[in-house]
Order: sequence, then structure tokens, then C-alpha cells
Amino acid sequence: MTSSKKITKLLMAGLLGLFVSSNVLSADITHTLRNNSEEKATTGNYFELGLGIAAGVGPSLTEDNDGWAAAYLVINGSYNWNGLFIEKYGESGDPILLGYNAYESDNWSLDLVMGPKFGGLHSDEADDKFQLLDDRNSSTMFGGRLTGYLGDNVVQFSLKHDISGNSHGTSASALLGRNWQVRNWNFHGLVGLQFFDSRINDYYVGISENEALRSQYTEYSPGSNINFTAEAGVTYPITENWVFRSTARFRTLSDADMDSPIFETTRSTAMSLGTSLTYVF
Repeated sequence: MTSSKKITKLLMAGLLGLFVSSNVLSADITHTLRNNSEEKATTGNYFELGLGIAAGVGPSLTEDNDGWAAAYLVINGSYNWNGLFIEKYGESGDPILLGYNAYESDNWSLDLVMGPKFGGLHSDEADDKFQLLDDRNSSTMFGGRLTGYLGDNVVQFSLKHDISGNSHGTSASALLGRNWQVRNWNFHGLVGLQFFDSRINDYYVGISENEALRSQYTEYSPGSNINFTAEAGVTYPITENWVFRSTARFRTLSDADMDSPIFETTRSTAMSLGTSLTYVF
């Protein structure tokens, strides 16, 4: 196998893997917890760049082994202008978000958000086993994100629908988190539920009748599902500009995902541990 084909396989697996195994933890709540922010604005103005390494176990599209390890570029940043904002967090499940802060009080903030979600699978670039399948393209999700500050806890609810015309699906999440400051070490924990409707599941991991007729796969139509997700991490400012982070994540994966014939392995859980070093400009 050529090196370029190996790279293509890794990229393809990683992109579609965002759908079934990445956290759906919204950038706003995790950013607030990581930075021990007392500011309740929707998003701040900053930019940071760094490198990270991560390893874990989870379902795979192409490999018999559940384990994986990777190095990655961390790009975090946000900009807010009169309530309009853009967020880009390299360690988030949302590649990039555009939004508008529609409402804000002392304890609650409501944002309208839009951005790409889920990975693509393209038959002309994918592994040979996917050559006869239809392309799966990213969905542009639009909806609301409600964040509440209840004492030391932060809650966040989101509801989004695909407006790109690809999956036509709806996703939702409910998250609860808090942090603890120990000298210069900021520890945080977060738990939540994430929901994907049957249209999203069917588009990304289902097999249509036409695909089944022209490929080795059997027809498969998954229903909707609810997954549990948890995160624990620590942030330490080495200097004024250099920041160290380490995060452990755990997710359950439902039968609606794992019964799909496109997966080589069918774990019901996914776990990862990542560490990064970034420079804040």
C-alpha cells in the first residue's frame, strides 16, 4: 500500500469518525471550564496555536484493531463583534461555528449558531471497500445553544438541524460541567447526553437498497439514538503565553451506529487521552 493511500485512509476514517466517536461537547462550555472564566459573555477575542498528541480505543472503519494514536495541530480562537461571533476550537467536535448572541442575562445566554458537522466519505478518495457506496458529505447544522450558569455549575443545551440538504437530520445535546481551581491547576469535569435522529444515522452509517445491490454490504437503516459522554481534564498555564492541557474522554456508542456493516470493529464505547501545548497570542 502506498503512503498516500495510507494517509487517505486515515483522513477518511477520522472524518467519518467525527460522527460516531467525537464528543459533541460544545466549544463554549468546555472553553469556559478550561479557562476558569468568570466572564459570562458568549465568546471572547483570542487566538492560540499548538501541537497535541492523543491515543485511544474506538470503532474503526478500516482496521481490525480498535486502538489508535495520532499527533495533531491545535488551532483555537474566537472573535466577537456586537454579538456576532466566530469560534474555532481544534479540540472540539465542531470544526468551526458562526453565531449570534440573541439573548444574555446574568445567568443565561442564548446563541444562534451554524457550522459544518460530521465527517465526509467520498468514494473516489476512500478505501477500496467503500468504492461502490454513495458519498457522505458534511452537514451544515443550524440551531440554538442555551448556556446557563448555576452556582459553580455550567449547563448547556443545543438543538440543531441540517440546512445543507445532505442528511436532513437533527441533533441535540444536554451537558453539565464544573471546574475546580487548585493553585494554578484548573481541573474540570463534564457529563452529558447527545441525540442523533434516524436521518443523520441513516445518511452516515446506513446502507441504502441501491448501495446494497451494487456492493458487498447488506441493506441497513438505523434508527435514532442517545449516547452518553463524559470528559475530565486539567489546564495549567506554564507562562503567561504557554498553556498545557490534558483531557480524558469517554463515550458510549449505540447499536444504531455499531450494527452498521461499514465498520470493521464494533466497540460499544470509545475512550481517549489527549495532551497539548499551545501558545496564546
